[in-house]
Amino acid sequence: MVIVATALAAQLIGTYFARALVVGDFFYLSWFLLRIPLPLAVLLALKVPLSEIGLGLPRVDRGMARVLVAGAVVLVAAFAGIYFMSGYFSFYSGSFAGPDGGRAGRFANFMIFTSSTLTGWEFLHRGFLLMGLRYALGLREKIPEKNAALIAAAIVWVFEVVFHFIKPPVEALGLLVGSPLLSWLALRTRSIWLPFLFHLAVEILFILSLIMR
Repeated sequence: MVIVATALAAQLIGTYFARALVVGDFFYLSWFLLRIPLPLAVLLALKVPLSEIGLGLPRVDRGMARVLVAGAVVLVAAFAGIYFMSGYFSFYSGSFAGPDGGRAGRFANFMIFTSSTLTGWEFLHRGFLLMGLRYALGLREKIPEKNAALIAAAIVWVFEVVFHFIKPPVEALGLLVGSPLLSWLALRTRSIWLPFLFHLAVEILFILSLIMR
């Protein structure tokens, strides 16, 4: 309950007050603080070992390598289709534009924004919620490990999809599929870093699709 309540509080405060603490024009320090230091403090207070929240290097075998290659191909194919959805990209028209209005500046602004939000997003959802709940339910409450992982992934699923209800439908639908896949990847490799890289790839494909239109 403490883990879930912390994640709810972080997302609630950030959703309504994220603009209260911005460095420059695009680095949202508030999101960074809410999604990393706050959950870390809670984990330490709950005595959850940091070795259990997926901060180590991923365990990748040959089968997982094939999955990653297939995932990358599907991701590029999906964005090739989304590129032609003008209604979706019109929602972000003018976003991240700097004084010069150039594509390079817009890309740089987006990456500054993403550096303040994406790392915290993956830590909050895949490290804190997913791995933290798996540890709390499995090792502390003695729920079978598979069941604990499924419960944790389901809770993360709800968090990620509902958060995107304020955005275009294609994003919520994407998380409806993407969230459990990223959580499975984190659980399978015991690490949050491959989901982070896939999420980063999505963000880069998004901004390239937006500014190249």
